[in-house]
Amino acid sequence: MAAAAEVNGTSALVREEEEPMEVTAEGEHTENYQTLIDAGLPQKVAESLDNVFSTGLVAYADLDERAIDALREFNEEGALSVLLQFKESDLSHVQNKSAFLCGVMKTYRQREKQGSKVQESTKGPDESKIKALLERTGYTLDVTTGQRKYGGPPPEEVFQGAQPGIGTEVFVGKIPRDLYEDELVPLFEKAGTIWDLRLMMDPLSFVVLLFFYWTDGLHQSGGRQTVFQITLHYFCLMHQFMLLF
Repeated sequence: MAAAAEVNGTSALVREEEEPMEVTAEGEHTENYQTLIDAGLPQKVAESLDNVFSTGLVAYADLDERAIDALREFNEEGALSVLLQFKESDLSHVQNKSAFLCGVMKTYRQREKQGSKVQESTKGPDESKIKALLERTGYTLDVTTGQRKYGGPPPEEVFQGAQPGIGTEVFVGKIPRDLYEDELVPLFEKAGTIWDLRLMMDPLSFVVLLFFYWTDGLHQSGGRQTVFQITLHYFCLMHQFMLLF
């Protein structure tokens, strides 16, 4: 809302009740920066982690002492590389961010020992599509280092029985790295009700594996043939894959 005001004897328009925009100035730190310095992190590493806090992706309270101690063990270059990977990761459904960061550090160490360059993070899923999927199905999604778990168990309105056992599991190996639940779930729903679906990535080889259970045995429902047809049609022309029942 505009109102007249006199500035240096001249009438001018000013805005009333306009809230100032909160902008973090370059070089400005959060209240946790000094705590990171006191914990023994090098200045650039503390600034990098503090920058992650300032984005709102992770809060200082999300990281425990174990994660900070482990980060302090890295040289500056390694710590900055780890924090960059952490910042660029999809943390939307990560329940334990401290353990996730420790997982990133562990993988970095392993690849460093192998003498191989740590691969830059790939593009994550479209969060709007993942959100739409979860809203449609009512399933949960939990992300940890090297694994994305959809369901397990499914919502009660979908299935209330015991956890399925032998004869209900399917394994698909070497699937494309850019495929996520928003594309995979609609495909495999055609074979039956999913108990859980797990995307697992080997952090050293970056091979992505898919493993999931149905709520009912696939022999009776013809689900195995459906899965085979889906997998053959969708993956075979693009990528080498393995399918085990």
